Amino acid sequence: MYHLSLSHALTTAMSRLRTDLEQTAPTMAGPVLNWIETLAGTAQPEDYFKHPVAFPSLLLPWWLDETIRPEPDLTFHTDLAYSTINGYYFIRLIDNLMDRQATVELDLLPATGFFHTQFQLVYQYYFEYDHPFWHDFRRYWFESAEAALQDAQLADLDEARFRRVAARKVCAGKIPLAAVCCRAERLDLIEPWFHFFDRLGAWHQLFNDLFDWHTDLERRHQTYFLSEANRRKRAEEPVAAWVIREGFEWGAETLQTWLAELKELASPLNNPNLVAYLNRRDDMLLKQKADVAEGLRHLNRILQRL
Repeated sequence: MYHLSLSHALTTAMSRLRTDLEQTAPTMAGPVLNWIETLAGTAQPEDYFKHPVAFPSLLLPWWLDETIRPEPDLTFHTDLAYSTINGYYFIRLIDNLMDRQATVELDLLPATGFFHTQFQLVYQYYFEYDHPFWHDFRRYWFESAEAALQDAQLADLDEARFRRVAARKVCAGKIPLAAVCCRAERLDLIEPWFHFFDRLGAWHQLFNDLFDWHTDLERRHQTYFLSEANRRKRAEEPVAAWVIREGFEWGAETLQTWLAELKELASPLNNPNLVAYLNRRDDMLLKQKADVAEGLRHLNRILQRL
């Protein structure tokens, strides 16, 4: 899904992050870069952001810009990519600590200063301190932090609370969208793209909740999917049994319904690549659903015999 130019921009941005770390924080650089490569599972961490099921935080600003101009400004989008990956690592480091998934994160906590500074500095180059862009920057950066804290404290989520809190943890991804609109003086595009972004964030979060339910259950991390499990399962029925019996099917069907709604929202945004992305996720979901469902049907037959 990555345009060749955008792929190059991401590679350049990741190389810049490595160089900046090594030059400005040499003691920090080694362990931080090892942590980044561990997250990615590869020596090319940019591949992590290009994974087919990753949230398209780098693609969305590019697609938005494609609707404004024939050829997006590559230098600008390289800077956006650099900012976004720094912002991601800032959030991910803290989230791993909050979700009790930390391994080396506590020792790397000082790196949040580097990541946050680099994330924000990019925008200071493009927008004066009193530019309206900073209103959106502050709003969605703070909202992302607020949602992460609220999500960690929730013991039960219904759909309304899920959309209001858990699904908005990625809302910092609206900041580069606002930057594209402000730089092009196309503020009229902010509202429809932000609305689409919120709905995509909810879909993506539910996707993670569904396919990572067992890990969340083990870590006692409450999610919308697990909350629905507790509401819908039979008395004394284990969550796993509900998932096998009907829960996975419910989650997959909900994802398909929400994805159909996303396609409707994407149509007036006037970007074929965005529509192609949603169609690809639809195809992937159908395949994943079929692969998992076959195994669950087999487990269900065993449970019924027992």
